[in-house]
Amino acid sequence: MRGLISSSGFRGIAIDEVSPEMCFSVGLAYGSASKGEFVLGMDPRLSSPLLTLSLASGLSASGSDARLLGLAPTPAVAFYSKGVSGGAMVTASHNPPDYNGIKLFGSNGASVAQSFYHALVAGIERGPSRAGYSELGAITNGGGIESYLESVSHSQSLSRAWRVGLDPGNGATTITAHMAYCNAGCSPSTINIMPDGRFPGRGSEPAGDALAPLSALVRSKGLDIGFAFDGDGDRFAAVDEAGSPIPQDAALAFVASRLAAQAGGHRAVVVNADTSAAVDIMVGESGGRVIRCKVGDTYVVEELLRSGSAFGGETCGAWIFPGLGLCPDGVLSSLAFLAILESSGLKASDVAKSVPKMHLVRRKVQCPNELKSRAVASYGQQSAAGARWESITDLDGVRSEARDKSWVLVRPSGTEPLIRVTAEAASLSAAESLADEAQRLINSIVGEMIRKR
Repeated sequence: MRGLISSSGFRGIAIDEVSPEMCFSVGLAYGSASKGEFVLGMDPRLSSPLLTLSLASGLSASGSDARLLGLAPTPAVAFYSKGVSGGAMVTASHNPPDYNGIKLFGSNGASVAQSFYHALVAGIERGPSRAGYSELGAITNGGGIESYLESVSHSQSLSRAWRVGLDPGNGATTITAHMAYCNAGCSPSTINIMPDGRFPGRGSEPAGDALAPLSALVRSKGLDIGFAFDGDGDRFAAVDEAGSPIPQDAALAFVASRLAAQAGGHRAVVVNADTSAAVDIMVGESGGRVIRCKVGDTYVVEELLRSGSAFGGETCGAWIFPGLGLCPDGVLSSLAFLAILESSGLKASDVAKSVPKMHLVRRKVQCPNELKSRAVASYGQQSAAGARWESITDLDGVRSEARDKSWVLVRPSGTEPLIRVTAEAASLSAAESLADEAQRLINSIVGEMIRKR
């Protein structure tokens, strides 16, 4: 069970790894740790109803109450967790349909730290006691997510009726995105609007070729911009009025620099370890500074709370606005992006042009979960043996920086059996060369470890 813990909570193959029995145990331990009322939501995966009811049953067995929101985006669960004992979302976010997981929230609406999951497993291993018949908690239906939707819809002030393309990707935002944009005074056109846990429209992750249907929608209808959301609604991606994807690093740098300029005495923004140097350049020009943390929204939240920063974001499109909530929210973030775009007087296609041109290359290397940490550690040792790097840090994986400010980050995925390789340089060919070199080395290391198992 400990092997299923990542920065995003418990995650693994549904039923086989993230089983009904496991979910019951988690609910029992979570409810025992802090008795009270908990809110539960789920994404549309085929396994989610079974796992959610198992989780609710565990909470009831602990003597705690479980309020079921039903199909809901992850940020809605975070929203309703505030003021009660906590919350839980059954989701595997952007992972393939056969995955599922559990993400837990505290009473402040923020996801709990990774250490909390380890403590929870320790409690499960000790065997938390069950409540007696007269002490069982209630399981009730939550009554909808109207107040969450109202909060998101009115989080930004738009003076223009933007023509917006929306692609919920058959995920949890099928029930929120269109209505939120209508309530905000926009004119949305939507595709992939039927909730379906198999994600037949384009997959659960809004990246790469998965944005093609949205791009076609924006071009065919002459829309101003388009947004796509991941399976549980905490991430988003954007395409401009020509249907061209807006690079995530450019969008992040654009928003971070403007929020830093508006933030007065708190001009720091928090980003993760694999963020482009373009963010540093633009935030610096706005009078702010960048604080880096490990990859994962829980680490962004921790640093936001510690530093009092104005904004936090990940390059996957998970953004956090502390004044509005402590959970990434794809629909809210896309509305905020639109509001900042409107105030700047720019078109969507101007965003990438306004950001210094850096070349970022991302790769993935397949690696069994049990070998990821060892493989990355071995990569770090072999990288350190060379003389080409000016500095090597281990904040999250191994990040190697050269004198010309080019860099490579090799880190284990927190959610999949992958090792992620990110490289950045002043030219595309230089970035690809760095990524190729790192990918070859880590592939060799993983292959050797597999052969020796």
